[in-house]
Amino acid sequence: MSVGFWTLLLAIVLIGWLAAYMLAQRPITNVQQLIQQRRYEDAVMEAQRTGDDLHRAEALKLLGRYDDAIAAYKLSTDPAAREGIALSLAHSGRELDEARTLMETQIAQHPQIQEFQSLALAYILLRAGDREGALRLYRDNLELLETRFRDDYTDPDPLLSETLYLFSVLARENGEDARADSLARQAEAWGWRAV
Repeated sequence: MSVGFWTLLLAIVLIGWLAAYMLAQRPITNVQQLIQQRRYEDAVMEAQRTGDDLHRAEALKLLGRYDDAIAAYKLSTDPAAREGIALSLAHSGRELDEARTLMETQIAQHPQIQEFQSLALAYILLRAGDREGALRLYRDNLELLETRFRDDYTDPDPLLSETLYLFSVLARENGEDARADSLARQAEAWGWRAV
């Protein structure tokens, strides 16, 4: 066998392995597809059928069904569930001390997207009446939030629409009415219906 044949065979195997690896890094479930299509009720039913508690909770939260979302988040083993519970509590305006504790724990244990988590904590602080603390946290993370949405998160994603909503609420509280209006419109265009 020639060197060219072996080179071609090796290239095909390598490309196949790389393709499989890339697909495994970001699996898309039917539930996620339904959420992306903004078919939240269908996503809830599919997630219930498949046992996908995290995405079931996310779809319930997008529907504004916070108590049901909290119950589903509590069934999930995903670390992101803690943040979902905290925000669901904040949206419903209750147990804000617990929401704050959950969010602070989330930031300490999983700081990978701290600017988004800090925005969530700022929203919780605002809902709890700590306007000064909320705005300080918001201002500390503003530049990174702007960069993320300008450079990294440009495709409409219902799972990021809540973050845009939080951003709009805090921008308005900070006296940035034009930014707040723009962010609120973007959140709605990306699929935010709750609250």
